[in-house]
Amino acid sequence: MKWLSILLLLFITLFCSNSVIAQEEIQTKYFGVGATVEEIDQAEFSVSTDGATAGEGFVFTTDQIHSGEKVNFSVVLKGNETLQIKLVETDVNGKFIKEQTSPAILLEDTWKEFKYQTKLAKHTKQIDIFVITDSAKKSVFKFRDALIN
Repeated sequence: MKWLSILLLLFITLFCSNSVIAQEEIQTKYFGVGATVEEIDQAEFSVSTDGATAGEGFVFTTDQIHSGEKVNFSVVLKGNETLQIKLVETDVNGKFIKEQTSPAILLEDTWKEFKYQTKLAKHTKQIDIFVITDSAKKSVFKFRDALIN
């Protein structure tokens, strides 16, 4: 009986530990730039811009990159807006290195994947990826699957 209690306690401990680890999985944080970012479904987000200036949307940061190599960014978007993808590179101290902006992206009412590829500078340690409006107007668009590889 004592062994059964110990095994049951061990099983519960292991099961609960795995649940906690799964819940602590790192989630990417998306921040609004002159906009509100709201998760509307699992890993699907809605962005509502204020319309005060061009360059409103969302941004996220990653350091999961390799300096001097090509980086591929992809995102699935939906809406009736014109957006741009902007990548800003910084070094280990957070010092600006360079930025690159994609040509205009015209969204549609259906989900569509957009990709942007660039080669990083040899001292880049972090990139900020912006998906932003190209003009000053209130906008609403949705996104999912924002990935760097």
